[in-house]
Amino acid sequence: MTRAWLRLLAPLVLGCASDPKETKTANDEKSTAPASAQADRGRCDPKDKRIVELDINRDGKPDVWKFVVTQTDQAAKFDAVACKEVDLNFDGHKDMWVYYDNTGNVTLEEFDLDFDGNVDLWTYRQQGKVVRQELDANFDGKPDIWKLFENEKVAQIQRATNRNGKVDVWEYYEGGKLDRIGYDTLGTGKADKWDRAPEEQVAEAAPTPTPAAAPAPAKAPATAAAATGAAKETGKAGGSEK
Repeated sequence: MTRAWLRLLAPLVLGCASDPKETKTANDEKSTAPASAQADRGRCDPKDKRIVELDINRDGKPDVWKFVVTQTDQAAKFDAVACKEVDLNFDGHKDMWVYYDNTGNVTLEEFDLDFDGNVDLWTYRQQGKVVRQELDANFDGKPDIWKLFENEKVAQIQRATNRNGKVDVWEYYEGGKLDRIGYDTLGTGKADKWDRAPEEQVAEAAPTPTPAAAPAPAKAPATAAAATGAAKETGKAGGSEK
C-alpha cells in the first residue's frame, strides 16, 4: 500500500465534524505540540498471558492475535482480552494494535496505515469513547496532526504544518462545523492571523431578504360564541411544541 493511499484516507479519519465549546483567543494558543497521551502498552506484552490465534482468511496463517489474561472479580476468575494485534492486509505483518483496560474498554488503537511497519495513527479512548487522535503525516514516527474530541465529537484540530513538532495552525469547531482557524505566521508560538469559516463569510455577505407582506387582519367574530371559539383556537396555535 502506498503513501498516496494514506493521503486519501487521512481526511476521512481526521475529518471535520462536531460540537465543541471552545472560547480560546489568539493569546491562548501555543506552538508546543500536545503532550503525548498515555496508555498501558504493556497490555501487549505476552508475559503471563495466553495468546489466542485466529485465521480470518483461512490461508493457514494467523491474522489476529488475542492476549488473554486471567482476572479475579469477587473471588471469581475469568479470562479477559488485554490486547489484540491484527494483520489487516494478510501479508504476515501486524498493522493494528488494540489495548484494553481491566474492565474490557479499549484505551488505545494504533494503526500502520501504509503498511510500512511503523504506526501512523493513534486513537485514544476513555471509557470506550474517543478523546484524541494523532496522525503522523510525514512518516517520521512523530505525530503532526492532533485531533481533540468532546463527547466523541471533534472540538479542535492542531497541525504542525512545518513538520517540526510545533503547532502553527489551530482549527476550532462549533455546532458541528468549522468555526475559525488560527495561524502562527510569525513563528512566535501564537496565532497572529485568523480566518472564519467560509460558509459564515457567505452568510454575512448575503443580502437581507425582503420581508413578506403582512397578512390582512382577520374579521372580528360576529357573536360571543364565535369569539370564544376563536380564542380557543388562538390558544392552541400559540402553544409551544416540544
